[in-house]
Amino acid sequence: MKKLLFAALLAMAVWCQAVAQTAPAPEKYNQYLEQVAQLPQNKAEFLMTATMEALSKDPKGYRQMLELAERRFSDPADSIHNEALYLKVLEHATEKFVLGNNEKERHRLLLVGAMKNRIGEEATDFDYITPDNNTVHHLSELHADRILIYFNNPDCLSCEKVKERLASSELINKLVADKRLIVLALYPYDDRSLWRKTPYPSMMINGFNQSRKIEYEELYDLPTLPCFYLLDADHKVIIKNEGSLNKVEAELRTLE
Repeated sequence: MKKLLFAALLAMAVWCQAVAQTAPAPEKYNQYLEQVAQLPQNKAEFLMTATMEALSKDPKGYRQMLELAERRFSDPADSIHNEALYLKVLEHATEKFVLGNNEKERHRLLLVGAMKNRIGEEATDFDYITPDNNTVHHLSELHADRILIYFNNPDCLSCEKVKERLASSELINKLVADKRLIVLALYPYDDRSLWRKTPYPSMMINGFNQSRKIEYEELYDLPTLPCFYLLDADHKVIIKNEGSLNKVEAELRTLE
């Protein structure tokens, strides 16, 4: 632990020298997180653990870093979204005695959510129906080189724009036509009538989670909609909670 603490203090000292000393602490922490996110993943994870340990003697600074890490690392729409780094922060927050009981319980619940359907693990199965019939289908029945789950809400402007981009993507349409990719647009909430009357492109499966288990049992961590989960041929998660279609397409280009 002393080595971790020394590494964090050294890194933070270098970082502080590079940042204007008059900047408020939250802004310094924000710049620091952006720098950490540029490092190789193993080094970044090591440094985030060490950084939280170094800040544990400063409860105010610890909470500021914790809040910023939640905002930057957990948000799929953020440029430095990184679930693995966020997990390191949550693990420290729930294991150490810096936070009060209520704060610790909140972060324990966040940790439970973040641990679901982690990258490299098999995605949790769920049911869905399509608008043309009430036959129950399951995610586990879908088979292709890649399966793209597009969690969306028909009554969401951002979802509509992303749906249009999916429909116009040459790469995605080609992979679907070649049967190498399946796109499942999944509505996980309760307004069935809205879902049924909302048109979806023919290149994707339009699904409704009839059992509502995704929402009620929180099978998937869905902090914002729209978001993507990309699975491989064995249904293992490649991309999780991703808000950027550009990042999804970059991963799909590996199939070309």
